[in-house]
Amino acid sequence: MVTERQKVPALTAWADQLAYSRAVKVGTQVFVSGTLPVDSQGQLVGGNDVYLQTRQVLRLILSALVEVGASEKEVVRLRVYLRDYADFADIARAQFEMFEAVRPACTFVLTSFVSPDFRVQMDADAILVSDAF
Repeated sequence: MVTERQKVPALTAWADQLAYSRAVKVGTQVFVSGTLPVDSQGQLVGGNDVYLQTRQVLRLILSALVEVGASEKEVVRLRVYLRDYADFADIARAQFEMFEAVRPACTFVLTSFVSPDFRVQMDADAILVSDAF
């Protein structure tokens, strides 16, 4: 059985170098790639404000979900990568604003990024549930 794959293109320079999609939907599952706080030109959004960076990351994730017919309500797993534990509260505040009612499984990981200007990155998994179930 072949399942159709729907891809949401990543509109960044990295997509051509790394051959990846912003999101991929296979059947009822949606996988959103690691998402940095950038605009369509790949420029940082939010400056040095990690809360604003996180809001941009969440906007990009939501946009990818919407493109495949999903929303934040279908997110079942969220991974948050942060550069500095001191940023935890601001990242968590933005994450809580979107996912308070959903409460997906969530992991925070300390890491480094391709640029020291980036302070947060997230990826997400969602499952679309039919009303018939």
